[in-house]
Amino acid sequence: MHRKLKFLRKNRGKFLAFFFKNWWVALFSALAFALYFQASQRKDQLAFSLEKRVVALKKGRERALKEKEELELRIQSEEEDIELTILTLKKKLGMVEEGETKVIFIKRT
Repeated sequence: MHRKLKFLRKNRGKFLAFFFKNWWVALFSALAFALYFQASQRKDQLAFSLEKRVVALKKGRERALKEKEELELRIQSEEEDIELTILTLKKKLGMVEEGETKVIFIKRT
């Protein structure tokens, strides 16, 4: 242990000169670490928002499948009454007959 202290005392000036001469390496390393940390934070935020979006899309898909099943059941039960079937197709699915014009209003959020 005593030898190490002696060596450090003897070469202290060389070590300080080395660090003062190469200060830019420490600055570059600190800057690289800061940029990496910031990119990591952004990546985590993006992953979280994408996970929320996936959950919302899955819920929307489940609702659409449920509505599809309900419409199929309604169409099967109403096959005898063609007018009611046509009205259901127009109302729920947005279908139009030949010669009719369809107007779509887009809701802005």
